[in-house]
Amino acid sequence: MRILQLTHQGDIGGSTNSITWLTRGLARRGHEVHLACRPESLLASRFTDGSVRRVDMRLGRGPSLIAAARHWKRWMEEHDIEVANAHASLDRRVLSYARLLGLRSRVVHTRRNVALSSGGVLRSRFDAATTDAIIAVSENVAAGMRRRGMPGDHVRVIRNGLPLDEVAQPDPSRVERLRGELGLRPGVPVAGTMARRKSQEELLAAAARLPFPLEIVFAGFEADDAIRRAAAELPDRVTWRCLGFRDDVADLTGLLDVFVLPSTIEGFSLALLEAMVRARPCIASDAGGNAEALAEGAGLIVPPGDVPALAAALESVLSSPERGRELGERAHVRATTEYDVERTVDRTESLYRELVA
Repeated sequence: MRILQLTHQGDIGGSTNSITWLTRGLARRGHEVHLACRPESLLASRFTDGSVRRVDMRLGRGPSLIAAARHWKRWMEEHDIEVANAHASLDRRVLSYARLLGLRSRVVHTRRNVALSSGGVLRSRFDAATTDAIIAVSENVAAGMRRRGMPGDHVRVIRNGLPLDEVAQPDPSRVERLRGELGLRPGVPVAGTMARRKSQEELLAAAARLPFPLEIVFAGFEADDAIRRAAAELPDRVTWRCLGFRDDVADLTGLLDVFVLPSTIEGFSLALLEAMVRARPCIASDAGGNAEALAEGAGLIVPPGDVPALAAALESVLSSPERGRELGERAHVRATTEYDVERTVDRTESLYRELVA
């Protein structure tokens, strides 16, 4: 098939990784894959070997999107594109407008969350009328779209996955070195999150309720005012570190006695899947696909924003190392059996074939 993937984003984030793995996977299967993205983006820098035909794309807002729709309609017709898949808000609009202008290529939107500003019934009807299918990365996202009026059979759930052979495991010697470099107290449990901003201040608030000492380690973002305000309320027995963006996420994850993802809006978290593959006990809020990822006893789920419930979950895991090990083992088994990215590529490829048949 001749396939076009589009995103006007493509910088640091889980969606960029998902698009990377999907695009590479389709190309490895012999499809002619084109990737439209900003030339300076992180995503663009990952495709320089010619296996995927990269096309520069810049999108503005407002009336310029109509001009962009005309341009991309012509481009897709010239390249005989069979399926075009948009992954971010502006490129989804461009493909929908191109369909209104008569685009014959099959149009697919991928939705990784249902934001509060994503519109109501009229927007859902417009998206349904101007696409051939919409991919939701979790059942939760699909349900949110249906509540907003999207026809149920128009939404296909294809969950994110990881290239399991590329997920580095923590190196015990490096983990111990990090423990010393960060000044973590011997014998004190460690909780944390290796992800961009995901309401991590709630972990700090929950830690303040615990009756025992705790070390907290964050990576993937810089501390902001909300984090600092929550940290100011911590008792002396709880210490915290926000390490910013790091390349040693695997070893940092190895420090954790529990991985915590207190999201309020979520799609299907790759950060959570990585922690599961690394056999960390996991606690996550019931947002997006978190409950699906941690189903069948693979982790603990708490209501979003419920600090007392998060504190209780933390105490239940950290007060019983045996339970923590059991949760970590279950998480590892579930992630490695259910969330291989090859399954994501399989299902996406099958959908594309169905649409062009």
